Amino acid sequence: MDPRISKQRTALVLDQPFFGALALRLKVVEDKSCKTFWTDGQSLGYNPAYLAGLNDLETRGVMAHEVLHVANGHCWRMGDRDPDLWNDACDHAINPIVLDAGMLLPKGALVDARFTGKSAEEIYGILAQEKRQREKQKQAKGKQDGGKPDAQARQKADNASGGNSPPQSSPGANGANTPSTNPDAGSSPDVASSCGEIRQYTADDKAQQEADWKVAVLQAAKAAKMRGALPGSLAGMVADAVEPAVDWRPILHRFAQESTPTDYSFAMPHRRYLHMGLYLPSLNEPAVGDAVFVRDSSGSLWDETQAQFAAEIIAVNEGVRPRRLIVMDCDTRVAQVQIFERGDAVDFDLQPVRGGGGTSFVDPFRRLADEGIQPAFLVYLTDMDGRFPDEAPAYPVLWASTTPLKRAKRAPFGEVVEVIC
Repeated sequence: MDPRISKQRTALVLDQPFFGALALRLKVVEDKSCKTFWTDGQSLGYNPAYLAGLNDLETRGVMAHEVLHVANGHCWRMGDRDPDLWNDACDHAINPIVLDAGMLLPKGALVDARFTGKSAEEIYGILAQEKRQREKQKQAKGKQDGGKPDAQARQKADNASGGNSPPQSSPGANGANTPSTNPDAGSSPDVASSCGEIRQYTADDKAQQEADWKVAVLQAAKAAKMRGALPGSLAGMVADAVEPAVDWRPILHRFAQESTPTDYSFAMPHRRYLHMGLYLPSLNEPAVGDAVFVRDSSGSLWDETQAQFAAEIIAVNEGVRPRRLIVMDCDTRVAQVQIFERGDAVDFDLQPVRGGGGTSFVDPFRRLADEGIQPAFLVYLTDMDGRFPDEAPAYPVLWASTTPLKRAKRAPFGEVVEVIC
């Protein structure tokens, strides 16, 4: 271990007990193959060339930065997301906390006031949406200019220069990818960039490691609080980090099932007991009426969430088999209505979300009332930032909120489930 790493880890223990206690849990390893620092929840890796370009305060800040990645569970939660974009989103989520704790980060660290207080998942969705918009604009500009796609242009340039193209970076020691456009390790970035890399923990004991870290985070927070060294932002982060994650999909399916009518009836007696002369009721499951799903199309929801919601609409339709499946897109007004009758092909295609204006939740409920439709249930996917109807409908409503419930507007009626994809 480099003596500077040891020195700054000791400084964290003495001056920042929350960070120091957690830093001691990470095995420090020198790794010349990485660009800056990295952690996978078990080790803390560093490039000595990059370390040489940091002063002591920056080194301490980067170590705290990596500790927060693990404390927030970023090493366990990436899933199928783009690794580089996930890393940026996580940096945006934790860097303000490091700075709020009075520490210093290297020049160019990712900090954006838009993302203050947001989770890594929320930030990732925004960054992914913005990335797609930039790519679309770039493609549109290329068509207007009559240019060729970037890949072809690069190939043409390579051929003209004898086939020599800039070297691409290779995966790090544990297989995590680093951006191909990064400068050489140890160089000082002159633009906003990450000062530490997240590597996903993939061993078989992942669940146990995650649970152990939640306990460690609580213990570190308690010890720091007793010393009066737990800033408010850290206290809020700890509460979020140790809160158990709840998958919204089972809640959605449970809501749909419970909203369907089932009751015991003598209309169809239980055949098992007829031979005994007993006339007992059987469980009657009449055909489910209309199932309504409303997609907020104001543009505030990112495409991954809409795609996952569309998949769950199809799954609920297959499980519940309503008389009709009605899917509405609404911003301030209903912009699109799709109706599928029972018996339609199972693999029906939902049309892309249509809309893009402001947000109001009134029109779907008004339209259903005007057309005399009394659905079995209604599910509304939204960020909860809009005008609600003045009166509650007679049917069950589930609000699928893309905003964390502690920050979302409270619905005047119905159930609410948090949807963070």
